[in-house]
Amino acid sequence: MATSGGVTVADALRALATSVDAREVEKVLAAAGLGDAVDAGMDVFNVLAHLRRRQRELSGLYATARELTTVRAIDEVLQSIAERAQELVPSADASYIAVREDDGGFTVRASVGLTSPVFKQVHTRPGTGMAAKIAKTGSPLWIRCYAGSDTIVHDPRLDAALAEDQLVSVLGVPLKIRGEVVGILYAANRFERPPSAEESVLLGAFADHAAVALENARLFGELDAARRVAEEDAETIRRAAELHDRLTRLVLEGADVEEVTREISAVFEGGVRVLRPDARELREAVAESQRNGHAVATDGGYVTALGAGGARLGALVLETETPLSAPDLRNLESTAHILSLLVFRQRAIVEAEERVHGRLFSELATGGTLRDHQHLLAQARGFDLGGSFVAVFVRRESGRPADLAWAMSALARSRDGLGGEHGAGAGAFLPGTDAGELARFVHERLKRELGGELIVCAAEPRASVPPDAQLRLAERSAALLHSLGRADAAVSAHALGLYGIIVDPGRSDELATFLHATIGPLSEHDAAHGTALVDTVHTYFREGGNLAGTARALYVHPNTVVKRLARVAALLGDDWQSPDRALELHLALQLRWLADRI
Repeated sequence: MATSGGVTVADALRALATSVDAREVEKVLAAAGLGDAVDAGMDVFNVLAHLRRRQRELSGLYATARELTTVRAIDEVLQSIAERAQELVPSADASYIAVREDDGGFTVRASVGLTSPVFKQVHTRPGTGMAAKIAKTGSPLWIRCYAGSDTIVHDPRLDAALAEDQLVSVLGVPLKIRGEVVGILYAANRFERPPSAEESVLLGAFADHAAVALENARLFGELDAARRVAEEDAETIRRAAELHDRLTRLVLEGADVEEVTREISAVFEGGVRVLRPDARELREAVAESQRNGHAVATDGGYVTALGAGGARLGALVLETETPLSAPDLRNLESTAHILSLLVFRQRAIVEAEERVHGRLFSELATGGTLRDHQHLLAQARGFDLGGSFVAVFVRRESGRPADLAWAMSALARSRDGLGGEHGAGAGAFLPGTDAGELARFVHERLKRELGGELIVCAAEPRASVPPDAQLRLAERSAALLHSLGRADAAVSAHALGLYGIIVDPGRSDELATFLHATIGPLSEHDAAHGTALVDTVHTYFREGGNLAGTARALYVHPNTVVKRLARVAALLGDDWQSPDRALELHLALQLRWLADRI
């Protein structure tokens, strides 16, 4: 239907549907002769304009939500949320996001429009600010004037940051994941401006999308971390296999412990050494590693016990200032297993060698006759049976005898000699001529390895004295020192001076002659009559000539001592207590007493 001016009702309706200018719509309605319907037409125009604006906002909302799903890092997601919120609600002067921390408080992590550097990373204490109320209710909250609000518990730092940025009214919308508030999206203005209902709804819908994007970013982060861990584990497995192959190849090629420890040192970039089974160093850490089967951290690195088939073979010590990761610890423990097998193999070889050395030493020490093949074995091991060697005996009051025998044997092998267990201690035949020097060397070496007190005696080589007699002389010398109360010493038999008449079997006739000439009458009387004159005189001298003390030491009456001493005077002469005779008798009695004990 046409109207005046050629404008039809259809043109008016079309203008209502497409125009964005209200004044243009009024002109079209008037030209179509619909002046009476202008108010109604404008109502229709406003409704359509609202619907078009709402459509644009929703399109922007969903476009923003799609964009968020492409962001991976959490900080990027948070900043993107703040920027898109500012675009959706351009009337806000600032948009910012606070994320909930483990302590229950909230920290600003991203923002748009803030000027205060403090505000950009401010942290609110648990239970304070708008965040506490929003977290409790799970609902949006708008405050007309933040500084003067009495509906919240104020945090001075947050209040100061808001004041510095001149922000007055604030709208907070929760970011919720599975019903839990994980963050808050804020839209703030620098004057008192209430948000429209549409802005609140729009921001709430955006917050839901943002929460999903934030959760996706967190999950992507965990997935990426898991991927990196998997890659690191794969690299660790590769390194472990490579290390295992390298060490196995070394062992199969006949490498010794020192070569393998150098390789381990290069792999772990630290100092590596092996402790002996009897080492005192790191004893508690080694014991703990033996109990739990794992490497144990120490002040300077790690220690791992070595063992095979129940045998304790010492420990592997790694000295490093860098803590090892769990995979590297497993590599260290695996390395210790390989090293244990190598040490076990070498120990078996050493023990086999020890048995050969032990048999050779035992034959010499007991006066046996070496067969031809034994001469060849000794020669093959560098020991010259026809050369000059010193017999050494070691006595130790504490510790395991096996440890002393093992250490003595190892020392002898290192000096091209023979050694092993003997009598109440350990003995050795060492090439050389200076008994005193060798005694001191052996004492120092064994004391360093075993600790404790040691009596070391050495007998000088003598062409006319067989090896077993030499060793027996060294052994008797050690027994003499022990009887004299010495617990730690290193001497040669020659250095014993007068006492040599006791310990040297070749001088036994001299000792017998001396004793017969001095206390012979007393010994013969005791043997014939069952008396104890020798012991009485010996005790009398020891007690300094005190009759009462002598009686107490012998558990007899003083009169008995007087009668015995009278008999001694009758046998030896009245001058037996004169200085010269007393010294001679005392010496003879002391030599006899010591000879009985060795």
